[in-house]
Amino acid sequence: MKKPRAPEKIGQYSVQECIGEGSMGEIWLCHDPSLDRMLVVKRMQLALRGYEDLVQRFNREVQVLAAMNHPNIVQVYGYWMEKGQLNLSMEFINGWSLKQVLDKSKSLPVWAACSVLWGCLSALVHVHSRRFVHRDLKPGNIMVDFAGQTKLLDFGIARIENQEMTIPGTVIGTAAYMSPEQIRGESATELSDIFSLGIIAFEMLVGKHPFKEENVEKTSKNILSKNIYSANFPPSVPNELRRFVCRMLSKESSKRSSAYSCLMKLDSIMDGLPRELSHPLSSWLRSVRKEMPLPAPPVWKKSVPQFAWLAGATGSGFIAGLIFYFFVR
Repeated sequence: MKKPRAPEKIGQYSVQECIGEGSMGEIWLCHDPSLDRMLVVKRMQLALRGYEDLVQRFNREVQVLAAMNHPNIVQVYGYWMEKGQLNLSMEFINGWSLKQVLDKSKSLPVWAACSVLWGCLSALVHVHSRRFVHRDLKPGNIMVDFAGQTKLLDFGIARIENQEMTIPGTVIGTAAYMSPEQIRGESATELSDIFSLGIIAFEMLVGKHPFKEENVEKTSKNILSKNIYSANFPPSVPNELRRFVCRMLSKESSKRSSAYSCLMKLDSIMDGLPRELSHPLSSWLRSVRKEMPLPAPPVWKKSVPQFAWLAGATGSGFIAGLIFYFFVR
């Protein structure tokens, strides 16, 4: 597809190149001379200005991003109209989408998957606390920058509490990453985001989508009826982490935990890993990109299970008692 002709400037920014095109417009990589930094400008197509629902969607993303201030969420800089076109400037993330990562590496090491998942959950805690629901979580909407940081983006169809833009019964989102309630045409909630993230977690750990088939109809049917069990994971995935993802993929939303509870649980599962994983994740991603030998993984110091020392001491005392009984008496 032929790329659109680059304008010399958008607002005060010097245009470098078009880095993306979608149904709503183009995404331009720009340079801000006043701060000497790169940024991205999303520009709505002129032809869409008459479509009120798409304009609302564009405005929705601005409204959601403006309410966010979190290291794992893309930052918005400005919003304006110029020559009849709506423009949204935001942070440039120098990295790969999770989709690009999974296209290059079928699955992620357990520690790397946990790091990306932790960043996503941390972002969702912030999103949900502001009474927003993302509704379109998928690998293409998650970025991992080359410094090893995870960023959540694309809030174009996010739902704001008490503000529903779509007609009840309308399916909104990407079918392969929808929750059962979204497939049924029900309103998405915070727990719908947890299900979508559970699909992504499974994909990172196993190397394949848990429900995807050759068409949307079969995929949707699997989301509604196919259960995921611990046995579906490879041996390298700890049992506790398997159970955690299975709960995220519960068909009944009431059986899923909130983003905050999930984050706390994942934090305990990751006990023994270094608290800062951005550097090893950055090194791993660089090796994947350049098809180099993978670096040594971070050391995962498994903690001793609670009361294990007591069981050991009790066992030792029992053996000592037997020795005393048979040989000393």
